[in-house]
Amino acid sequence: MRAFRNLIIGLFSVGLTAAFLSADQAETAQSADAFVNSVGVNVHLHYTNTPYGDFQSVERALRDLGVRHIRDGLAETAWTPYYDRLNELGRSGIKGIFVTNPSESDAVLVSFPSRVPDSFEGYESPNEYDAGHGPDWAAALNGFVGRLHGAVKSDPATSAYPIIGPSLTQPGSFPKAATSASFFDYANLHNYFGGRNPGTSGWGGGGYGSINWNLNLAKQAWPDKPIMTTETGYRTNVNEAQGVPEEVAGKYLPRLLLEQWEHGIQRTYIYQLLDFGDPSKGNDSSFGLLHSDFSPKPGYTAIQNMLRLLSDPGPSFQAKSLEYSLTGDMAGVDHALFEKRDGTFYLALWIEKPSYDVDGKKPVAVAERDVTVTMEKPVILRLYSLDDDGSMRGTTIGTQPATTLSLSDKVTFLELH
Repeated sequence: MRAFRNLIIGLFSVGLTAAFLSADQAETAQSADAFVNSVGVNVHLHYTNTPYGDFQSVERALRDLGVRHIRDGLAETAWTPYYDRLNELGRSGIKGIFVTNPSESDAVLVSFPSRVPDSFEGYESPNEYDAGHGPDWAAALNGFVGRLHGAVKSDPATSAYPIIGPSLTQPGSFPKAATSASFFDYANLHNYFGGRNPGTSGWGGGGYGSINWNLNLAKQAWPDKPIMTTETGYRTNVNEAQGVPEEVAGKYLPRLLLEQWEHGIQRTYIYQLLDFGDPSKGNDSSFGLLHSDFSPKPGYTAIQNMLRLLSDPGPSFQAKSLEYSLTGDMAGVDHALFEKRDGTFYLALWIEKPSYDVDGKKPVAVAERDVTVTMEKPVILRLYSLDDDGSMRGTTIGTQPATTLSLSDKVTFLELH
């Protein structure tokens, strides 16, 4: 769908550094609302013995966050409020993909969308099935994905729904699942960053752990498949091996969504909305965008403000090009250019450097960099900056052909119209 979106002759491709974007060349913008639509979040609405049981608060948190997509399990249950709650979310514009399981019958798979008709938008193959399912996991997984495809695509009531491929936990698992490629529409990555910055070049051989390294795994196993990430995120308990402080996650999460988008990943689901509030549950006790009492962490507030700024619902349109230059200290500076239907452009800029040493458990200072944005003619400029708590400040710069910005490791948006 995006194929790296016409970035000028390769300059500023994510993870690379450029010193100058020539003013006599134009960059094609991307739809601001298409980016908003690429964001999802994981939930567990059937975990009633966790804070997810407070559906009223969950619903309010999802609507306030501004996401349009959730991921949950395809649960065969007699507890009908599960279906009722999903349908209620769907009617408010929040649709779901649902993770399947090899134990489910064809009848359950095909009938599930009719139970949540207001919510259902896709099937997902089994979750991380290479972990904990014995030495014959690949045969079982590939067999089930074929059965899922056969059941779904042969029934007129479900044939239009997309199938997302299996998520895997180990590099060596991808070739073993390669034969399932013909049975799904989207490849899947669970590309966590181990507490590193989302634009990390990796922390092992061959760029291990980087977005490009993960993309290569998927592309080798399932070439030509568009890719979604149905899980990624940050633990905010610094006592865990890969945990980072909440304010660091608040810097990383908006950048994570932008970096994923710039790499052509069509949808990214953050894991997860809400902490379970029980340390005995391990990792799930700190991955939430919200604490277990529904108070927001900086990451929730930052994503909320970014989505509010860029939201522009409506029919699809052809975004235009913008002629501008970026000059100054560009080392580590990444960017993305968006446009709304009214012709307003939003230039997102940030320094893609680590803000925390996850191994040494200590903050890393990222020096601000002065970058000048120069237009071909004067335009009205307004600046939106994220703070450490995720809040956003707006400042009117005025009508002028150029402005110099002090960029940091938090995303800054320059509005141009």
